[in-house]
Amino acid sequence: MLPSRPMSGITIQWKNEMAMDQSRLVSLLREFGDLLFIPLGSNVKLESYVNKLIMHADVACAVMDGETVGFLAMYPDDQETQCAHISVIAVKPKQQGRGIGKAMLSRALGLARQWGMKTVGLDVSADNKAAQQLCRSLGFHVHVRDGARWQMRHRLSEMPTRSTVTPMEEQPRLLAALDLDIELRIKRDDLYPMAGGGIKARKIEYIARDMIAHGQDVIVTNGGPQSNHARASAIVAAILGIKCHLVIVLEHGARYLDTGNILLMRLSGAEIEYCTKDQLATRMDCAMDTYRSKGHNPRYVWGGGHCLAGTVAFVDAALEAQEQCGDWIPDFLVTASATGSTQAGFAIGYARTPTRVIGISAARDKVRGSQIVRDCVSEYADHVLPVSGRVDIDFRDDWTEGGYERTSPQLLELIQGAARAGVFVDPTYSGKALNGLVNLVMRGEIPSGSKVLFWHTGGLMNLQASAFAGGMICL
Repeated sequence: MLPSRPMSGITIQWKNEMAMDQSRLVSLLREFGDLLFIPLGSNVKLESYVNKLIMHADVACAVMDGETVGFLAMYPDDQETQCAHISVIAVKPKQQGRGIGKAMLSRALGLARQWGMKTVGLDVSADNKAAQQLCRSLGFHVHVRDGARWQMRHRLSEMPTRSTVTPMEEQPRLLAALDLDIELRIKRDDLYPMAGGGIKARKIEYIARDMIAHGQDVIVTNGGPQSNHARASAIVAAILGIKCHLVIVLEHGARYLDTGNILLMRLSGAEIEYCTKDQLATRMDCAMDTYRSKGHNPRYVWGGGHCLAGTVAFVDAALEAQEQCGDWIPDFLVTASATGSTQAGFAIGYARTPTRVIGISAARDKVRGSQIVRDCVSEYADHVLPVSGRVDIDFRDDWTEGGYERTSPQLLELIQGAARAGVFVDPTYSGKALNGLVNLVMRGEIPSGSKVLFWHTGGLMNLQASAFAGGMICL
C-alpha cells in the first residue's frame, strides 16, 4: 500500500520545461560525466557533444529539493527503424537507490512511445551489474556483448490497430428461449480481442493511446474486485510495460471470491490497494501524489473508464456497427449503462438515425445516471466535435436488482436460459441489460417485429465470480 501524501519528492523536467542552454549542459556533463553507465572519459569534447544534444536530443533532469540529482539524454536515433537511443543517464551517488534512475528510464520509455519509436537502446559497462539490473527491471535485455561495453535494448509493445471489428450475430435460439417476437442482432463486444474482452477493453485501448500521446507512464484507477475496467487497465499496462495502480473498493464485512477479474488483476502485476467507498477519493489522490513525487507522469482514470476517450471509443463503435448492419437499421439499441460514457457514445453515434438508444442501469438511479450520460455528451461536443442530430438520453433504472453486483432469482434464471441458447451474460452488466430488453418487449415499449440491436458489453469474468460459481468437483 502506498504511504500517506509525500512531503517532498523528485521532479523530472524535460528540456522544454526548464532553462537549458549550452553552458548549463556543459556544467551538467562535467558533473555527471564520470557517473554514466559508460563514463564519458577525458577524450570527449564537451562543447561539440553538447551542441549535438541541443540539436538532436531531448534532455531530462531529476530535481530534488532544488538540486539536480539525475541527468538523462535520449535521441530519436533512427527514424527509419524507429529506434531511440539513451546516450546519457546518471544519478548522483548519494541519491542512488531511491528509484531516481528507474523513474528517469520509465519517463524516457514514455517519451519514446510518444515519438512513435519501436525500440529504445542504451550502453552499459560489462561490469556495471547494478545498471544492468535496473535496465532489466524495466524490460531491457542484452542485445550485444561487445567486450567491456554491452548494448541493451527495450522493445516497446505496440497497441493493436483499430481495424478490429467485433462480430454482429443473429441469435434465433436465444429469441426462442426467451420467447421474443423481434428481429434481434447482437454486437459481440464480449469478444473484443484484447485485455480480456468487453466494452472496458475497447475503452482502455483508447485511453492507453491517449496516455502514450501524453508520455504518461503510470495508470491510476479504481473499481470493485470484479471491475472489468480495472482488469482491462491492469492487462493493458502489463502489455505496454507501464505501471498500473488499482484502488479496489470493498464493503466492510463482505466476503469476495479471489477469482474472475481480481485474479487477473493480481496476476498481471498491478499494484493493488483496498479501501472502503468513503476512502476512495483520498486514496486515489494519494496514489497520484506519490507517483508524481517519485518522478513519474501518472494518469488519473475514473472508475469504469469514465472519460472523454471512453466516449470517443463508443462513437467510433457506433459507426462500426452501422457499417456492419448496412441497410438493416435497428429501431432500438439496448445496452448496459454504468459510468455513462458508453451510452453517451452510442447516443452521439446514432444521433442522425431513427435508432432509439436505451441504457439499462447496472446500479445508478435514473436522475443521476441520465445526468452523467448528458455530461459525457456535452464534454464530447465541447472538446471533439459538435453533435449533429438529436440526442435523446433514455436511461432506465428498473432492473438494477437493488444495486451494483446485486441480483435476484429471476435474473439468474434468465441468465441460465440464455446460456442454454449459447449466449453467456453476467448478473452485473449484460444480464441486467438483457433482462431490461425482455421486459421492454413484454411491456410493449419495444413492439413485436421491431429491429433490436443488443450490445453485449462482456462480463464473462463477472459470471465466473457470481452466484453461479460452484465448489470443488471430485470423482
